[in-house]
Amino acid sequence: MPNSLIQTEMSELVIGLSSEHTYREITPAHTHSRAQFLYASTGMIQVFTPNHVWIVPPMCALWIPTHVEHSVISLSRVKLNTALVQADAAALLGQHCFIIRVSKLLHELLIRLNAIEHIPPSELISSDELSRSLQILIFDEIHKANLLPIQIPWPQDKRLMNICQALLSTPDQLKDLSTWADEIGTSSRTLMRMFQKETGLSYRAWVQQMHIAHALSKIASGESVAQIARSLGYSNPSAFSTMFKRHLGQTPQQFKYKDE
Repeated sequence: MPNSLIQTEMSELVIGLSSEHTYREITPAHTHSRAQFLYASTGMIQVFTPNHVWIVPPMCALWIPTHVEHSVISLSRVKLNTALVQADAAALLGQHCFIIRVSKLLHELLIRLNAIEHIPPSELISSDELSRSLQILIFDEIHKANLLPIQIPWPQDKRLMNICQALLSTPDQLKDLSTWADEIGTSSRTLMRMFQKETGLSYRAWVQQMHIAHALSKIASGESVAQIARSLGYSNPSAFSTMFKRHLGQTPQQFKYKDE
């Protein structure tokens, strides 16, 4: 790469990065020297970082600090319109991953930034000025965006990993700790301690975090509260709505209407 291009990329506040992926396509584990605002403008993704798994719903994005290893699985056909943020500026947002709600403005800005390179120069007044303006607006929108308190800690113990993967794949098929303990050959008390030590959450709290992540995706897809509750194994919609509101401060209906 020419030195002039390297210098340009180093000086850019935000660099666009777009790509398309097929259903169940896996992007192997990798890192970036910039922070990544990983956003699927179309479709839904699941991301693994060293200590968490993230189900990123539509109109949400995952903030990944510099040099954090991550892999991505497409949960549908996916169009990524992501942004790589210069390391010094990204440091303002800390050193932890988190989910951000993407405003309609930020959605359009990210698409526009990633489209600049495909616009004929004759149709642009000044591509450099436009790009710089978009970069500043995008960073400002990211900086002030609403964070969603959703994270699914991922264990390192292989027995717990298998349990968590099963729960993630079939969120409505819940087993109590005693059943899981029998399957892996330990006691429910030991398994309870393992869950707390490995994830920092109780078994019940871990399941609820996983359910909220799934629910947000289903809300975005237009499913009713009753449908969502049933798909996650709840006996009635009110029990699910109560759990959802306790974590996010809004009912599923309120969360949906905010986006409309």
